[in-house]
Amino acid sequence: MSLIKKKGARAVGRDLFPSLTRHQTLEESAYRDIRRAIVEGRFAPGERIVATAVARAAGISRIPVMQALRRLEAAGFVRITPHKDAVVTGLSPEEFRERFLLMAALEALCMRESAGKITAELRAQLRALQRDMSAARAQGDAAKAVTADSEFHRLLWQASGLPHVIEILGNLWDRGEYYRVIMHARRGGFAKESLAEHEQILRALDAGDLDRAAKALEQHRMRAMQRLQQTT
Repeated sequence: MSLIKKKGARAVGRDLFPSLTRHQTLEESAYRDIRRAIVEGRFAPGERIVATAVARAAGISRIPVMQALRRLEAAGFVRITPHKDAVVTGLSPEEFRERFLLMAALEALCMRESAGKITAELRAQLRALQRDMSAARAQGDAAKAVTADSEFHRLLWQASGLPHVIEILGNLWDRGEYYRVIMHARRGGFAKESLAEHEQILRALDAGDLDRAAKALEQHRMRAMQRLQQTT
């Protein structure tokens, strides 16, 4: 049977497989929503996520929910049990340290790969986020400060133009969001040390010294690890 399209034959498109298209959309929606719930701490480490219950609440079948959970397992957010429930993964002290070591190395790599890409506009955006963090800390709004902190770091990663590294960093960062929020809450607000360390990064960028900025970023990440270990 020839696979070449004959004259007058119908083109194969998305409209021919509406259920498959819808299925992919449901899986992606389930993935994003469950991932967000974990990142925001609505599902805490050790908590079970029952696929059937999620599917029932969302009004969808169990299949896209399970596929979303398998993706989350591959990214390290959950562990699927033999009974097909998912458990939100916690971090052992060893895993915790390994993740921060990896982040420190990859963030420094991104910085060193950003030669010629740290524009005046980008530095202005970073400065604005630094002001947002400072203002949020003064207002006692740790959640707002953590959001600005996340955007600060993501802008630095994106300047590298390394999409695979950025994806890895994004997963590592989001997986630690729950712990960062807890840490800041227990310290009574966004850590003032983080602001001082960001300032060292910004000064190095203003001077055009990417190597110094990379070292400042590495130090910031490792000191953040120490703060988390002391308070969580």
